[in-house]
Amino acid sequence: MRHRIIEVRQEIYNHNENEVSRRWAFEEGIKRPYFHVKPLEKAQLKNWKDYLDFEIENGTLERVVVLFERCLVACALYEDFWIKYAKYMENHSNEGVRHVFSRACTVHLSKKPMVHLLWAAFEEQQGNINEARRILKTLEDSVPGLAMVRLRRVSLERRHGNIDEAEFLLQDAIKNSKTPNESSFYAVKLARLLFKVEKSLPKARKVLVEAIDIDKESTKLYLNLLELEYNSDLKLNEENILNAFDIAISSSMPIETRIAFSQRKVEFLEDFGSDVKKLMVAYDDHQQLLRDQESSKRKAEIGLEEPEEKKQRNDTTLESTQLMSGDLQANQAAYNYNAWYQYNYQTPWNYGQYYPPPPT
Repeated sequence: MRHRIIEVRQEIYNHNENEVSRRWAFEEGIKRPYFHVKPLEKAQLKNWKDYLDFEIENGTLERVVVLFERCLVACALYEDFWIKYAKYMENHSNEGVRHVFSRACTVHLSKKPMVHLLWAAFEEQQGNINEARRILKTLEDSVPGLAMVRLRRVSLERRHGNIDEAEFLLQDAIKNSKTPNESSFYAVKLARLLFKVEKSLPKARKVLVEAIDIDKESTKLYLNLLELEYNSDLKLNEENILNAFDIAISSSMPIETRIAFSQRKVEFLEDFGSDVKKLMVAYDDHQQLLRDQESSKRKAEIGLEEPEEKKQRNDTTLESTQLMSGDLQANQAAYNYNAWYQYNYQTPWNYGQYYPPPPT
């Protein structure tokens, strides 16, 4: 009996020694097992991550939980480890997940958005919609002005059929925007909600037109207005499409961007227009824009200095024009301006090159 007891104890000892040896390198790498406000070194963070991955793959639930708790003493301010802990607990206990998120969001990471968003998403998956609302509202009150939080609140309400509340949240964001660019961002989101979800083209159009009055040089606003009109029946909505083009062309955007809009107006009338007179007027207007651009270039060549503000604005012209082309091509529902159009508008239309005279 004595030998049997010794054998059993020896087996336990050997097993423990083997397990300790497998983890010894990770334990040796832990230089700061206590909490401190100073950041941990990258080597320390990597060691904790590798140690956790090893334990998750080889250890038991109890060992993994103990290691996570040890890790979160030293790494309490790193949301990646809290998120990793919560994701691990998803396979074992919903209450455990909730407890991890609660500790992270209410004690250690009250102003970190990502862990709050994940907690709200978890509660929404569990059917706790009011709790998800509370989490997002608390975060926005703690860290106001984060677009990602406001948009998550909007999408939460939309998913659960509260369209009026979603619309109110976006209108409130527009009203409280601190810059025209921020206001334009939310206006585009609101217009898409009104058009795609509520199926209200007039309300969506009104939102974008009002936004343009505030931010007159936002290329994205004009693009989204055009996209909105294009998504309707082209034949029935021709006047509104042309009006959207005219708003962009008559704006205070750089002349290169307005020329790009003007060219697309001519292309639209060429392909879908119902009145050739409008096509010819659009062509003449486009030629006038090109002449204005050429006149500006000549003035610069003869030594007339441009204002510094205008120079800076011109630096962004190419980017805005490329953005305009890219946004229209990225949306398949929008009118597809592709490489087939290569009109040379700086010279009169020379139909002779396409239609040679019949042989005599």
